[in-house]
Amino acid sequence: MKKVLLLLFLVAGTAMAQTGFVQYEAILASMSEVEPIRKELGDLSEKLRAELDKAEANSAQKMQDLQYRAAKPNVTAEEKQQLAQQAAALQAEYQNAAKSAELQLGAKENDLMKPILLKLNEAVQAVAKEKGLKLVVNATQVVYSEPGANISIDVAKRLGIKIDAEGKPTGN
Repeated sequence: MKKVLLLLFLVAGTAMAQTGFVQYEAILASMSEVEPIRKELGDLSEKLRAELDKAEANSAQKMQDLQYRAAKPNVTAEEKQQLAQQAAALQAEYQNAAKSAELQLGAKENDLMKPILLKLNEAVQAVAKEKGLKLVVNATQVVYSEPGANISIDVAKRLGIKIDAEGKPTGN
């Protein structure tokens, strides 16, 4: 039994020695390629928001018109039902436009960020291989580590990012 526990401690110790962590988001935010993407996504977001605001105003105007028509005293039950269906269709149209805008923005972000994330991941992999690490986790998940487990400085250097002694990027 003691031999089994000793073996488990040795295996766990070896696994820990082969694990590192990186401050992924901080390094990503410090990459010079990210700022133009933020601006482009911000511009697209503003454009989509303006289009949605316009669609919402248009939809609100049409809804008021439908409500006005439905409130007339000579409207039949069948006509009220048709107006209610038109109102539901207007609401669904606006919701679809909002979802479409969200998907469009997400797709654009994915397209623009893909090469940058690939570059960062390649840097993490290269440093991990150099250091003989078998596992690298994001620093946000680390509760405790031995000195030397933080590979953020090496990853940042590989990417040409200035970083302080704690592994936090200082900007370019």
